[in-house]
Amino acid sequence: MRFTRPGFPLLLIAALLGSSGCATVEPLAESAREPEPLPRAVADRFCYDAGPVENTVSLQKEKRKYRIYDVTLAPGFDGSDDDSPITLEFYEPTGIDSPPVILVLPILNGQRHLVRPFATYFAKHGYAAVIVDTLQRRTLLEDLVEPEAAIRRTVKRHGRVLDWIDGQPSLDSDRIGVFGASLGGFNALYLAALDERVRAVVPALVAGDLPYVMLHSTERRIVEAVEAAKQELSMTDDELQAYLGGRLETDLLTLAPHVNPDRVLMVLARRDDSVPYEKQRELRQALRHPEAVVLPSGHVSAAAYLFYLRSRALDFFDRTLTKGDQRGVARLPPTHCQPAAPGT
Repeated sequence: MRFTRPGFPLLLIAALLGSSGCATVEPLAESAREPEPLPRAVADRFCYDAGPVENTVSLQKEKRKYRIYDVTLAPGFDGSDDDSPITLEFYEPTGIDSPPVILVLPILNGQRHLVRPFATYFAKHGYAAVIVDTLQRRTLLEDLVEPEAAIRRTVKRHGRVLDWIDGQPSLDSDRIGVFGASLGGFNALYLAALDERVRAVVPALVAGDLPYVMLHSTERRIVEAVEAAKQELSMTDDELQAYLGGRLETDLLTLAPHVNPDRVLMVLARRDDSVPYEKQRELRQALRHPEAVVLPSGHVSAAAYLFYLRSRALDFFDRTLTKGDQRGVARLPPTHCQPAAPGT
């Protein structure tokens, strides 16, 4: 997702586009029953062995209502093919004991400045906020050709951020939410569906059927990666889509039936051609119709709704991240990430 070129004020873009129409809200559908836990064989793909989180924390700024820190984590995975540090911006609200925490996951290849307005807004309203650096460690072509490996790597690295939050006595690790848009929205929903520590998630501009999305997206960097993959593998569009379907074991459509829909607030865009709207609708249906905000915008012009989306997301987190409520987004097997008993 690319709202604008780096350095151009996002708030000015939002003001210029602010007359583009009204968003609508689709309420949570009545659910007949709780979703079944995700099969253990799927859940265990995302288990990892790692010790205590080695980290460094450096104070960068002090504002009236919050402090901003740079944080660097050592992944600490055994046998991982990515040992690069995990870097964060941590917004700590002042004068609040044990605040809940919101992970804010940026768009394709980082660009933290585009999501800082969300982190600062959450911090001003009593939440700790953590922007997770998502700069590409590999080329987009590499991730496209091996999508399952990229997804597993990303979920585990984000899991280490949750491990770090668990180790901070000043934070309420029982009340963690995640917000993300575009690639950040995909990452947010993957993490929430696969880690029971996430209690609520707001994924914006996400869809199921990732192979279809990649082959039909008009996002420039994705189009370029798809063309490069077709050349490298000597495939047509249809052949590459089938290839990706065979390589991808964990699509959001696979996880959706095992998610608590009342823990999800989706943001959809009717004119989106980077993440096709029909696939956004398909994912909402697979999730059993969680609450949704539907924008009359495209992918990039969704930036016009910055102020509205911040308010809706905050309201949703206020409603779902309540003390004593231990229900998470994920419905995982009770023996998840533990050795299987004999005969199971």
